[in-house]
Amino acid sequence: MKPKNGYLYSSTELSRYYGLSIKGMEFYEQKKLIHPQRVGQSKTRVFSLTDCYRMASARMLRNCGMSLDETAELLENCSCEHVCECLAERDAQMQREILLLERRLAGMRRIEEMMKRIRTGNTHPQLTTMPASRRLFVRRFHDAHVSTPEESEEFCLWNSLMPMTEASLRFPREELLSGQGRLHTEIGMIISEADFERFLSDASDRVSICGRTKAVHALIACEETALDQRACLTEALSFIRDNGLLITGDGYSRLVFVVRHGNTQMRWDELWIPVEE
Repeated sequence: MKPKNGYLYSSTELSRYYGLSIKGMEFYEQKKLIHPQRVGQSKTRVFSLTDCYRMASARMLRNCGMSLDETAELLENCSCEHVCECLAERDAQMQREILLLERRLAGMRRIEEMMKRIRTGNTHPQLTTMPASRRLFVRRFHDAHVSTPEESEEFCLWNSLMPMTEASLRFPREELLSGQGRLHTEIGMIISEADFERFLSDASDRVSICGRTKAVHALIACEETALDQRACLTEALSFIRDNGLLITGDGYSRLVFVVRHGNTQMRWDELWIPVEE
């Protein structure tokens, strides 16, 4: 039964207004977000205008990313000061989440761009600038993957930020110059300097700096079990030689994707080899 002013709502009406199931409404009641009355012999739930306001506030707070417990606590203690404090804290959290999403989107678009180049055969070396980045050492290619709990935790954190972070190979400068066919490739993770400062500034001594410098850039492919083979660098190294460039530092790569090629899994990487003329 509705009052003359119309400010009384059934479970069905309120659930429809706010996109919840009846079970969801019951859960909100259990969390003390709303306080329905029971009317009639069947004890039917009816909701007041206050409940409607609380549902609107709860929906707003949930859409802002607050948990049900956080929402219930705020609605029970809804002084202006407390509301301002909670919303300011959530504001800061959302800004970080938005930035994280934007940077992941940028990483996804980078992969998409590289995959388009691979598909069209635009993989050849060119002289460019290697971006500043940071790199986490994981293991050497021929060594067993052994790590302490702290190292595993750090590796897990870097993995959680993909595609901002990505798998990376390091090719030692002295071995690039030596001409040997098998390299002591180092496996790790890589991230841009700017994103490192935003999300990973508290890092261990396993993180090294890869400075911004002139470099030869190429897209390279190798079988996923042949990461230590000089052959995958042949085109880039020939470009360096043919253009009279000098290798000035270690080569670094960033994984693009591992794709199937016939019966083989091929790993494609962006490669940078620092050079000077």
